[in-house]
Amino acid sequence: MMDKLYDVLSIREYYPSNQNPSSSTWVHSISYGMKQIGIRPIVLSPTAIVPSWLKYLIELNHTWKTPPSIKVDSYKSIDVIRPGFLKFPNKFLFSYNINSLSNCITRYGAQFEVRLLHAHFGHAGVSALRLKRKKGIPLITSFYGFDLGGDKARLKPYYKSLSSSGDLFLALSNDMANDLIDLGFPSNKIIIHKLGIDIDNFTPLNITKDKDKFVFLTVATFSERKGIHYTIQAFKAFKEQIKTGGCELRIIGDGPYRDKLYEYARGEKDIVFINNHTAENPRDLIKYEMQMCDVFMLNSITLPNSDKEGTPIVLMEAQACGKPCISSFHAGISEVVIDGETGFLCSERSVSQISDAMLTLYSNSEMRKKFGINARQHIIQSYNNARQILLLKEIYNDIT
Repeated sequence: MMDKLYDVLSIREYYPSNQNPSSSTWVHSISYGMKQIGIRPIVLSPTAIVPSWLKYLIELNHTWKTPPSIKVDSYKSIDVIRPGFLKFPNKFLFSYNINSLSNCITRYGAQFEVRLLHAHFGHAGVSALRLKRKKGIPLITSFYGFDLGGDKARLKPYYKSLSSSGDLFLALSNDMANDLIDLGFPSNKIIIHKLGIDIDNFTPLNITKDKDKFVFLTVATFSERKGIHYTIQAFKAFKEQIKTGGCELRIIGDGPYRDKLYEYARGEKDIVFINNHTAENPRDLIKYEMQMCDVFMLNSITLPNSDKEGTPIVLMEAQACGKPCISSFHAGISEVVIDGETGFLCSERSVSQISDAMLTLYSNSEMRKKFGINARQHIIQSYNNARQILLLKEIYNDIT
């Protein structure tokens, strides 16, 4: 019997750690926010153990450096346990991986006295069903985008059991709720619950001196889905339109699409790549760059396998900093960025629309100021983490 009782067991593999502070930061924000209002959380973060001879095949974050551990530890005041589970390439052994993850969740989750389970991502919800049945407590599953897009084909056979046995499903947007319904999830079990950010941490910065350059900023994992290659092409087209210097595109992040992005940007001295993962404090670097930029950009696209975004947090953070945004008519983004009020939304892959939006905002300082003011107010009203935590507490209380 554990000597400490908890209210909720949250399940997320890549929960942040001292070695990986930028991973799944929103899950930590939820856990920390819950603790602040009297809900006692513990995080079960299964850690993939990959045979060394298979690592080149595995679809994992190769920069993950947090070792597995069956000891309850603390990360920024949140209790977390990181037991290991064996994982093989999803494209070959997906069923094995689901079972391995389920075994891990059941074995190590059973030792805690909790009143509900909250799984983050669809595959975690599927894998938590066995623990739910064993403990006889409710299971909430939050979806984030990839679990309804790129991973949908693999997960669809498992979602039938989750949709019937799971107690509640949280979607980030109307678009995501419709995706769940299309997959057979009952509408009466779906609630739209938005992510939120700390609006007191991401704030506008008053710049008292003139900047040397007009800065467009992108912050994202370097993957094809983020559409950064279209942002680069649009920046080149924009430069051809203005025929002057003094503008810069800063791209923060890292990931598997890195080499291709470098190739797209070859020869462009006004495109700067920054790997925040090597910074002493990656999150502080991102916040500073957001506060210093003029326009924030994230031109996400839907991939052929239906992989798409949810509601990107960086768009919330940038707008909370008072920055107008250029993004896509994509997934739930149109609820985060209000077209013509807090920024501009463009058709996916439309280099011409993106470059025109860049030119419009570059040329009109009053519009930038107006959009920036609107943007912060929009985030305060709809994506304030403190308010979203209170709403989640009500969801927890209603289901238990």
